[in-house]
Amino acid sequence: MKSKIFKLSLLAVSLFFSYTAKSQCSVTIQAANDTVDCGSCFDLTAEGEAQDTLLNEDFNNSSLGPGWSSNQTVMYTNPCGAPPDNSPSAWFGDSQTQPRVLETIDYDMSCGGDICYMMKYSVQGGSGSCEGPDQPNEGVDLQYSTDGGATWTSIFYHTVVGGGTDPYQTSWNQYCQEIPPGAQTPSTRFRWYQDAGSGAGFDHWGIDDVAVLGTICGTYYYDWFADGTTNSADTNLCLSQNVDTYDVIFTDGLSDTCSASIDIYSAMAPNLPNDTSICGLIDTNIFSNPTGGSGDYSYQWNTNETDSFAASVSTGEYYVDMTDANYPNCTASDTMWIGIFPYPVADFEAFPLCDGVPTEFTDSTSISSGSIASWDWDFDDLGSTSTDQNPTYQFSGIANYDVNLSVESDQGCTHDTTITIQIGPRPFADFDYDNACEDQEVPFENTSAGDYESIYWSFENGSDSITIEDPVHEFSGAGDFDVTLIAVDSSGACADTLTETVTIYPLPDVVFDANPQVGEPPLPVDFYNQSTGAVSYEWDFANGNFSNDPSDTVFETFDNVGLYDVVLTGLSAEGCSNSYSLVIKVEYPDLQYVIPNVVTPNGDGVNDDFFINFIQARETITSFEIVILNRWGNVIRTSDDPDFEWDGTRDNGKQVSDGTYFYKVRMSTVKGKDFNEHGFIQVETD
Repeated sequence: MKSKIFKLSLLAVSLFFSYTAKSQCSVTIQAANDTVDCGSCFDLTAEGEAQDTLLNEDFNNSSLGPGWSSNQTVMYTNPCGAPPDNSPSAWFGDSQTQPRVLETIDYDMSCGGDICYMMKYSVQGGSGSCEGPDQPNEGVDLQYSTDGGATWTSIFYHTVVGGGTDPYQTSWNQYCQEIPPGAQTPSTRFRWYQDAGSGAGFDHWGIDDVAVLGTICGTYYYDWFADGTTNSADTNLCLSQNVDTYDVIFTDGLSDTCSASIDIYSAMAPNLPNDTSICGLIDTNIFSNPTGGSGDYSYQWNTNETDSFAASVSTGEYYVDMTDANYPNCTASDTMWIGIFPYPVADFEAFPLCDGVPTEFTDSTSISSGSIASWDWDFDDLGSTSTDQNPTYQFSGIANYDVNLSVESDQGCTHDTTITIQIGPRPFADFDYDNACEDQEVPFENTSAGDYESIYWSFENGSDSITIEDPVHEFSGAGDFDVTLIAVDSSGACADTLTETVTIYPLPDVVFDANPQVGEPPLPVDFYNQSTGAVSYEWDFANGNFSNDPSDTVFETFDNVGLYDVVLTGLSAEGCSNSYSLVIKVEYPDLQYVIPNVVTPNGDGVNDDFFINFIQARETITSFEIVILNRWGNVIRTSDDPDFEWDGTRDNGKQVSDGTYFYKVRMSTVKGKDFNEHGFIQVETD
């Protein structure tokens, strides 16, 4: 059935902001239903209302107009924000404390009406005249009085919401209240009343665009069909075509008129079945199941058939026009789509089939036309299912499983199949190893079991893969290293992988310093152990002495000349050792001396003797010979004593005369060096 939406067309009059007419009306039409059978009658009811604008105050003159009074000095400068029209409003700021009252004169509200106004609270916590109410009892109450203001009754109390920060209350918004029955008297006045607050500087608010609208009593009437006649609010009409429009006027007969209209539709419908799909290559009929109207119908299908059904349809869209034989202007149409589609043939493959290894399922479903829209798998294992086209599933153990695949085509046609698959055992990868120290090789022993044919080892970063049964590997440094062994069966599809973490313990950091490192014997040396990571130490001083002293400073004396490669070995808590060596050099220093060339043997204690002044390494001399000669080359004195001192005498003790003499010196040292020196000696006795 093609139904139409219920429609109302009326001359609506705004109640807000602008009130230029003395009186205004509105009217609507009510119906039990907007659809009826052709030939059937129905009731329509009009509801009209007319109001006079008794008060229209926008405060744009920055004053309270006639008919107003207040106990406050009202502000018109919009200190906390202007209304939407940017005109002045009546604002109750910090001039006086509560109570704050804005009151009207009396109006005739005998037949009811509405009161509308814009209102805003300041935000709690503001300053100046912009500090808003925050307590529930600090709100503004709209009230009415029917006894000249002696007593007042609340119409609507603006309860403070959200502690004075509600975004709606703290913005300019319009409020409209219906005049309650108790206020419907010939003399009713209104006021906005704030009773409680925290003082003049708190709980501020304002209003604007106030309108008091009084309902007009008994001067308006209804005119159905706008023919100038007075009618009641109710009328009874009959439908004889697909749709008809009915109008009503609500008027005072003089200056105020409003109207409304309503469309009433025929309820007749062919009621073809919903769009549908049928799976399988079969013929079927489409039947109309009409409702509404007189029950006597004629049909016209897009297949040129005139019966109440279309016979032997195939995939496509079908349309029928239906006419009520007793009311020819009452017609209806309907359309349906039908599809006849093939069934899919579900099928699949599964590989690999071994325990502990995910099985990959490959959908091989076929269909003659269209496509597959969904797949539902039941793996016959612990209730596990999947909706993927090509799922992967790991079965819980070795067994036979009846796997079911149900498929649905893009046209909703379904088919399923069940295939039994056998999950067999798989290889079991395992190996043994021992943790080791840095720079040590680690042997690995393959202990895999089960039906495997090939093994693959992967060390450290996985870049190397070897197939040796029991490999040996040296890791690059200390740390934890993942070692993976893969055992693969003959098909290459079933495999088991084991990854173990091998710990390579770091070597202790063994280092020491010595002072001195070079010297002559006996040479005492302080050794400073600066090692870390070791729990015990062994010193080998290379002189036949050893020590396990764990102290930071160890002492040793080297008695003989030589090179001593001192070795310190540290052992970590994990049993890893490391060594460090330092060469101690024990040797005599180089021979250093000075030979003077003037002798004054006069007994004054200055240069009385000639001798070689040994500055360093006197003790290293192994052979020595000195010869004193006169200028003619005659030997005057000789000695093999390095400490020889010549006082200017001959071998017979006789003093030589003043003049120039010569010396020759030959020396050898324990370091294997020879020294040959010669020069002159000036002897002066005076």
